[in-house]
Amino acid sequence: MDDRPQFISEFLVGIPLIDQEHRQLVDIAGDIYDSLGSNEVTAQAAARSAAARLLAYTVTHFASEEALMEAAGYPELEAHRQLHQQLLHQANDMAMRAELGDQYVPGDLSHFIYVWLVKHIQAQDKRFGEFMAARKD
Repeated sequence: MDDRPQFISEFLVGIPLIDQEHRQLVDIAGDIYDSLGSNEVTAQAAARSAAARLLAYTVTHFASEEALMEAAGYPELEAHRQLHQQLLHQANDMAMRAELGDQYVPGDLSHFIYVWLVKHIQAQDKRFGEFMAARKD
């Protein structure tokens, strides 16, 4: 059985831009997963690259998601923004650790993205998707 992260229907929130960005996050998680089987030097280089991609993409994704929420008048925007700040802090921490050569970063990155996808997207981002769907009715 392949444990490589896959984009599954449970990650869909019903907003095409956000769904596409979440797919990109799964791709980054897959790249990290692929690096875990590499030798230590290769895994560390891959972790540095993936951590930098993750940090850059996190900033982009959060900005676009929050802009959509603001434009829609989403009442939970401020709470969601605070969650984003926590996730961004974690992503920044991992990027710094990867740059410093922390040998645990590849596994930590994979776990971080998993938690993000499963917990944040399925619990928080889906609520925004439901809010948007209700507005269409």
